[in-house]
Amino acid sequence: MHRPIALLCALAVLPLPLQADPELRLGPTVSALTRGLICAPPEGGRRDAPETASGWIHVPDAPIEIRLEGTTAPALLGTGFGLRFTLEGAAPIAIRYTVNHPPLPPEGVTRQSWESLVVPGLPEQVFFQFDVEEELQPGIWSFTAHSGAAELFHAAFTIVPPGEVPHLTALCQGGDLLAFSQTPPGAPN
Repeated sequence: MHRPIALLCALAVLPLPLQADPELRLGPTVSALTRGLICAPPEGGRRDAPETASGWIHVPDAPIEIRLEGTTAPALLGTGFGLRFTLEGAAPIAIRYTVNHPPLPPEGVTRQSWESLVVPGLPEQVFFQFDVEEELQPGIWSFTAHSGAAELFHAAFTIVPPGEVPHLTALCQGGDLLAFSQTPPGAPN
């Protein structure tokens, strides 16, 4: 009669499993990688990226600043998430970035890609920021980087409604929060 009570007591004091961070895989050439939340940086320009929902990507005028390390971000305009990383090697590497995410209205886009050239030994960045309401989709968002067939990294984030993380909603207030134009590159202003 005492054994079931003792077993229940023992089970009650066992620690509950911690919720794991979203998936992270690093290839052998990644020497450093940090995931975190960013605020919309001042726009330095745009680069054509036809395999993205907007047809272009932001080119900030300075490296992004990770304001808070972590893997959970609020679905809030002006807020973003991304990573800074450094690769090993000697010669510049052509990389294809892919962002997978929940369906974006109205077309239901779930995957966006673009290419870039990365110089090994120098910090590089990849990020996604919420610019328009349609992008505010909670769920798992992930970045994958490939050089040819080789996966360099896969890093996931959990995007949640702002009410679930009220301590993160003021992270990007003020400054250049929404300084981006919604006009596509080359279009008349």
